[in-house]
Amino acid sequence: MSVSITFEPSGISGVVAEGTYIIDAARRMGAPLGTGCTAGKGECPACVVSITTGAELLSPPSVAEEKQLGVEHLEQAMRLACQVKIENHGEVVVLVTARPQTRAAQSDDEELKQKFGALPLSKKIAMLMQFETITASEAFDTAIEKPLAYGTKAFDSIMNRARAKSESKK
Repeated sequence: MSVSITFEPSGISGVVAEGTYIIDAARRMGAPLGTGCTAGKGECPACVVSITTGAELLSPPSVAEEKQLGVEHLEQAMRLACQVKIENHGEVVVLVTARPQTRAAQSDDEELKQKFGALPLSKKIAMLMQFETITASEAFDTAIEKPLAYGTKAFDSIMNRARAKSESKK
């Protein structure tokens, strides 16, 4: 069976099969989600989403989600897209949110800023060049994935029309 999924605020929507992970649906449709996600292991908050409709259609929270998000965020229907599988047919609306920053992450950010600030100028410039290279690489990867996502979306649309037409003939 299929599931209708919409990513907000972009409005990107489509149909996916039951058993699809939310992050895979987002990538397939070209929705902006999960940049920097550590290969779907649930070890980072890069793909945090809020489920506004259809939370009951999803898999229960994983151990990784409980560890990464905590009970309070899970109770607010926040999930890690790389960990959530769509298990039942229906409609799911996913709000792509800014990552909730834990106290530990804020502390890590401050420590990183202090370390970076203490570096000599030449090292700062070298690090910034490395960051730009990584960012350019990720942008290039995203640019390559977009046409594939649009092609898949077009194919899904054609197949849905064909199914509707064959069902209307019956």
